Amino acid sequence: MVKIFAKTIVNEKVKKTFKFEIDEDFEIDHFFDYVREICEHFDSPTPVILAKHIRDFIVFSTVTFVKSDFVEKIFFDKLILETYKGI
Repeated sequence: MVKIFAKTIVNEKVKKTFKFEIDEDFEIDHFFDYVREICEHFDSPTPVILAKHIRDFIVFSTVTFVKSDFVEKIFFDKLILETYKGI
């Protein structure tokens, strides 16, 4: 099961959170789809996903997207995704 905890940051404060869960094993090829669904929940555009983003998520279990990772305008300073082992 893929479980990702997402949060938006504005002025160093957490503004919105979302727990994304999907009943499948983590697939690197589906990472864009996971991020797209999370961004749809926040009514936000999807960021440009680079190899460093995927590497950070796999190695450190967290990835941070900043304004420069988005082509369109966003309403937050950062989007942080983390794996979680919630119940």
